[in-house]
Amino acid sequence: RGAAQMEPHARLVYASVAAPDAAISAREIAPERERTVEDWLWHKLSAAHALLAASLPPPASAGGHPPAGCDGSQDALGSLQRLVYGSYGETYFNAGGGSPLLYAGVLLATQQFERAVAVLAAVPHLRQEAVHFGLALQHEGLLAVAQQKLADSSLLVGTSPSPSLALPPLVAQHVGEWASEGVDASRAAIGYLWLLRGPAAQRQELCIQLLLDCGKPEALLPRSGLSHIAEADYRELLRAVSSRLAGKGRASQAARLLYEAREHRQLSALLVAELSANIAAAARGTNPAAGDAAERAARLCADAAAFAREWRDSDPQEASAHGAPLFALLSIAQLLEGAEAWRAASKGLPAAGPRGATDAIAMQPLSALLVRVEALSEAGLLPASLAEVEAAQAEYRLQPPEVRRAFPQLVETCVELLHAQYAALRIARCAPMPAAAGARAGTGFAAIRAQAEALVVFGGAMDVSASSGQRIAR
Repeated sequence: RGAAQMEPHARLVYASVAAPDAAISAREIAPERERTVEDWLWHKLSAAHALLAASLPPPASAGGHPPAGCDGSQDALGSLQRLVYGSYGETYFNAGGGSPLLYAGVLLATQQFERAVAVLAAVPHLRQEAVHFGLALQHEGLLAVAQQKLADSSLLVGTSPSPSLALPPLVAQHVGEWASEGVDASRAAIGYLWLLRGPAAQRQELCIQLLLDCGKPEALLPRSGLSHIAEADYRELLRAVSSRLAGKGRASQAARLLYEAREHRQLSALLVAELSANIAAAARGTNPAAGDAAERAARLCADAAAFAREWRDSDPQEASAHGAPLFALLSIAQLLEGAEAWRAASKGLPAAGPRGATDAIAMQPLSALLVRVEALSEAGLLPASLAEVEAAQAEYRLQPPEVRRAFPQLVETCVELLHAQYAALRIARCAPMPAAAGARAGTGFAAIRAQAEALVVFGGAMDVSASSGQRIAR
């Protein structure tokens, strides 16, 4: 039968399925029917599909290339897309903002996925659906993604007819609204961000920023909570978060992450950097000897010592291969910390007689500190005599910058301690004593002079003030 003799519904089905004609409107096909957007869209899509099918290039030639003159143009679909977003636009399909889902559905049906997700994202209660649609479309390779938003905060980047969607900022903004609700929420937010495709460095940066902003870096622990992340990527993310935390002055949080994840090498490097920074701050006088700063420094030194012991016990091979900077700097930090306590105790003691004899309470810390100086000499970090200066300088040059930075203060402190020992021996020598004791004192003077001279020479390359050592040498 002719089209005019068909029932309205039959004519609509025939025109859409069997013989779509883009030149005929849906009103002409079924004038009696109350048409909907779905009817109109079905008709337009069917006509566009027919035109696309008719314009497909013939099969490839024997050489694998399409014949000349065949461009496979998709202008039919492009024309329909321009009609939807250009001629009609959101004001037609979503008049008054009451039908965002209708407009988004039309955009999805005409393969304008970027615009559809942007429409959903503009409605607060539909933003989650926008994120889900965007991630699914990107996973299937159907979404053109821009990594950054424009200055006007628009999610669509580029001009028509084919803009890109700033999906990473959209996902990051959405998960950032609820990631701070708890560790589980932060962990779920990381899961969303990890679904993003694109540069791994940008995905990692989004996760780092999320954890820092919501204050939940512990969401990275335990490892089982992020089992969907590959082991190598997880380790890299954990190290990057720890590094950023340390850079923001949150070294204790960074250290806990590395410790719980058994990242011994990275934790060792972090502790070396923190110990070195504390020593340098004390040398500049910017780290007060009392108060919270001193307490944190002492706690850091104690925690580093505990970790060093555990590392040596649990994995002596790795500790021996990679822990030398930590062990060296820890020995230096413990000596400097003990010297500071010795100075404070010495200043609080009254003079005992004309010779300024030192109370035994202060002598005990001094003797313990001298034992630490001797241990550093035995380890090759400090010279005990002029003959050992060259070897000690060679060892010094092998140390990383964080360790070398502590040596000027170390040398000055050692010279100061040797001078205190020298003064104590002079006082003891002036007192009546048996001949054998006097001989031992003379041997002690020679050893102190020899080490003081060696330290003066050793510290000369570091611009170390060695006035105390020069006094001993004289």
